[in-house]
Amino acid sequence: MTRTLRIAAAQVGAVHRSDDRQHTLSRLIALLEDAASQGAQIALFPECTFTTFFPRYLITDKEELESFFEHGDITTADSTKGIFEKAKELGVDICIGFAEATDENEYYNTCVYYHAKSGSVLSKYRKVHLPGDVEPFSDPDAVNQLEKRYFKPGNLGFRAFRVPDLTVNTIGQGEPILGMMICNDRRWAEAWRCLGLQGVEVVFVGFNTPGYAPHMWGTDSSPQEAHADAIFQHKLVMQAHSYTNSCFSVSAARCGLDDGKYDLVGGSTIVGPDGKIIVESQTEEDEVIIADCELDRCVPGKTRTFDFARHRQTEHYSILTSQTGVIEPPRLTAPDNNNNNNNKKSGPTNGTHTVEIQSITGIPSPRQIRILLCNPNATSSITNACLAMLKPTLPPDVTVDGFTAPQPAPSAIEGNFDNIMSAAAAARAIIPIAHQYDAFLVACYSDHALTKMLREEVSQPVMGIMEASLYAARTLGNRFGIIATSQRSRHTLADAVRNYGLDAFCVGVRSCNVGVLELETKAEQEVAATMCGVARDLVAHGADTLALGCAGMTNMKVAVEKAVGGHVQVVDGVLAGVQHLAGLCRFGSRTAKQGMYASSSADRRLRGQDWY
Repeated sequence: MTRTLRIAAAQVGAVHRSDDRQHTLSRLIALLEDAASQGAQIALFPECTFTTFFPRYLITDKEELESFFEHGDITTADSTKGIFEKAKELGVDICIGFAEATDENEYYNTCVYYHAKSGSVLSKYRKVHLPGDVEPFSDPDAVNQLEKRYFKPGNLGFRAFRVPDLTVNTIGQGEPILGMMICNDRRWAEAWRCLGLQGVEVVFVGFNTPGYAPHMWGTDSSPQEAHADAIFQHKLVMQAHSYTNSCFSVSAARCGLDDGKYDLVGGSTIVGPDGKIIVESQTEEDEVIIADCELDRCVPGKTRTFDFARHRQTEHYSILTSQTGVIEPPRLTAPDNNNNNNNKKSGPTNGTHTVEIQSITGIPSPRQIRILLCNPNATSSITNACLAMLKPTLPPDVTVDGFTAPQPAPSAIEGNFDNIMSAAAAARAIIPIAHQYDAFLVACYSDHALTKMLREEVSQPVMGIMEASLYAARTLGNRFGIIATSQRSRHTLADAVRNYGLDAFCVGVRSCNVGVLELETKAEQEVAATMCGVARDLVAHGADTLALGCAGMTNMKVAVEKAVGGHVQVVDGVLAGVQHLAGLCRFGSRTAKQGMYASSSADRRLRGQDWY
């Protein structure tokens, strides 16, 4: 008996922003019943199945935004449980996508595999490759893709899993091996290969893919051409990667014309391990496609052409994990008359004189610079916000890991006691892992004790985000101002400016009258309005550069920049600090140990006080 699965893809047509959730749920249940009536054992539903694809909108109303996310147990929540109850009743497993809000107030683009017989979720996947932008296009008529604004990148990796009760014959190969991706993941070969290396036999992909979106795709094709191209490219990756990993793939589209204007393509498919389409949707409406997938068809590819154990040469693949962005080979330049290979350019300067400009191109280094971003308080959401802001600016040879201090570190650092307690807790946890990093950035906007502690204990460069922001501000302008949180922080930051010897260049430190944690708990619009008002006041008093005086202000940088205009520079210490430290690492700098930063660790050990 062959190991055969009867699998359905439940394509969902247009879902509008104003659609009632229960109405949408009833459509999903009808599709599931259709699949069950045709004998389906598994039904795949699209990405973000329960609502319209909300990341296309700039949503500033927090209550409306939260309404698109599923909170708590997806299988028992009032707005979603109906599909899981129906799946259990019909005995059909489902793979279904949704916007997930965790108990820790983190947000993911997620899908789950629900096992009907046991009534439980067997596997969960969170979308790794988030497309698009954080900020919308300036054109109000543009189609936006704001997943980077609303979701965090997935943190569960690409994990294959086995499912019981689907096939009778499990001798030899065992239970079917399945895997999940979401939408943009299907375009990335790395995602498929991660599952392929686990022997995956069926990959499920729910998707929402725009058809005509010229701003997003960067093309001037007609709506018809753009729509056709999007479907072609979708099929291309599903077919190619099914072939190169010797597996079946199933894709389910959320398609149609949402709100009468937003074009989403169909093209739901079931593809065989030979890369050929077995069945595909014929409409861009609610539709079920179904196919029998004989898993033994995966065997020839897995044992011949794509027998990974025999044919892969992993010693040549290190570039795949050592860098993210493109590093081009050095340019080839024509030699000059003296046989020098440096590139020379010349041109008129004032009509009578010519200047010769000689240029050089650096040689890319295979070495990865690892920086530890050290948040000395115990609030991980601040760490996560810093990492999210950093990601678009990182050079390909720089990796930043986020560290959040363990308890008893305080959740916010408002004064000296918090400063010392947080530094002690953080240092004890950081020192044992310090050898793994090339530099350390202390993400507390102050003259924080942890900065000097690490400078004493490690030889790698260490910097605080306040220092970084002020050095950058002095580079970019003449006089700076600092946007502070509480009234108390005004005084501590002013003292720090004096300690750095920069008080002559500071027009002032102005408070927003908010605590560190209130930057997250207060309404974003309220915080932004307050910060923008303080920023304008500092500019009125002569500041040509502004420093954001708290790591928790990172996500307000764009709003402040808009408030003060393009002639004033706004500096975020996290961004500035990482770039500064990366530069120091590139030319091999270390912390000087001749004077103040000589370590006393040897003396402490002699006293029996080795604390970490």
